[in-house]
Amino acid sequence: MERRDNNYYDVRAQDVKLEDITSSAHNAKILRMLRDDDLASTEEEEGALYIVDYTFDHGNTIFVKEGDDWGWLGYFVGRNKQIRGLHLYCLPEEEDEVDAFMESLCRNQFIERLDIRRCDIDISSLSPFIFIINSRNLRALELWNVDISLENASNLAMALSRRQHKNLTRFVLSRNNLSSEALAEITAALTGYSSLESFSVSGNVLIGRDGCVSLGAIIRVAALHLEQVFHDDDDLDDEGLQTLVAALTNATTLQLLALSSNRSITAAGLRALSHLFSSAAACPLETLFLEDMNIGDEGAEALVDGLRGNTTLKHLVLTPDSAGITSTGWTAFSRLLCDTSSINNTYSSNHTLEHIGDDYHYVSDPFGGPKLFRSGNYSGGYFPGIPPAVVQYLKINKENYAAKIKIGRCHPDIPVEVFFGYKLKFLPLLVSWFVGFGTRKCSNCQNATTREFQRRELSTVYKFIRGMPMLAVDGQMGLKSRCGRKRKFNVGEYAEI
Repeated sequence: MERRDNNYYDVRAQDVKLEDITSSAHNAKILRMLRDDDLASTEEEEGALYIVDYTFDHGNTIFVKEGDDWGWLGYFVGRNKQIRGLHLYCLPEEEDEVDAFMESLCRNQFIERLDIRRCDIDISSLSPFIFIINSRNLRALELWNVDISLENASNLAMALSRRQHKNLTRFVLSRNNLSSEALAEITAALTGYSSLESFSVSGNVLIGRDGCVSLGAIIRVAALHLEQVFHDDDDLDDEGLQTLVAALTNATTLQLLALSSNRSITAAGLRALSHLFSSAAACPLETLFLEDMNIGDEGAEALVDGLRGNTTLKHLVLTPDSAGITSTGWTAFSRLLCDTSSINNTYSSNHTLEHIGDDYHYVSDPFGGPKLFRSGNYSGGYFPGIPPAVVQYLKINKENYAAKIKIGRCHPDIPVEVFFGYKLKFLPLLVSWFVGFGTRKCSNCQNATTREFQRRELSTVYKFIRGMPMLAVDGQMGLKSRCGRKRKFNVGEYAEI
């Protein structure tokens, strides 16, 4: 391609026939939208543009074929003010065309998300990443299926280090054949990226335990405010997980940890997660992914032991059909959610965990990463593969008064003898505990009717009064003796009540 400067395009931009520089009427239409700053937004992402070399049915998409001019494409992308997310699923084969496209791209200071996937690109030079260095508003950088060697990692690290505006919130390095040495180079360059919330190294089976050490080191020393860490499908073993957990224990903003498809992790590794669960104040983890892993009963017991007393984890995502959990493991989960051996144990059970299984779906957040939301089936109470004995308590945990509902359902005969020492002082507290209980009961508890709870309320109050009859009589007699004479009934006094 002949070398053209910016003046070449400026002079011809309004008069060039877009049909002559594109391979189809569709591409000419997208180029016209770019030129006229009339780019339509999609439901998933505002101002998204996809550049692909295969059939891709998604909003603003340019299907690059023979006859499409990369120079003009780069020019219109570079000057457009509406693009917020640029998705590059192909690049020119010629290096000079790549350089020209990237040079034009650098003029765009409105792009907030750069997503490069399945591109056979050479990043041994800094040319493709000049945009990373110069962009002021880039918040999300994603590299998927891009082969990153140690030399390439060094240059990517240099680009990250040279960025003046360290405002990345999302950084994805998935399925790039990263080695532990390459990951160490890149993570070392993240010092100063205090806004980084989501970091993914999924699908890099070569990083191993040493990669976990590198990742852990940067988390400890760089003051990262990570909310999401994706370490799935990385051939992680127990030792690697223990190393990672040690680094994440004080991750005070971590909400999501993905470890799916790491099939070398056993119960010993899962037991290490108890350090995260028990440090809720330091690590407020809400979602844990363990999909496509053979957890087994021993692993289930390890998770249950760690989750006792935990008040943050809401979503435990696993694959019931392949998790290898039998009735023994599910019984442990049921006991975790509601230990019926005593009222105190029921009260001390886990009332936070509300989802176990793989029935979920994502709602995409292009800058902070995917968020876990309840699907239609899930909100309707559908838990495929999860025993009903566990499901019933997961449903209750979605209610505001989970502990009270469990006590009311599992302990119809509440012993009140232990409260006799408080005498009648405890009676108002006992009544208030039941007041409105019938109307606040679990919306999913079909067997626990309002009348049933009302019967339990009357029965408990009756047992309490019956247990101290003389105290009630003495109180009434003492009141009469202090009054000395009967009081006259004052209608006005009670009219205000």
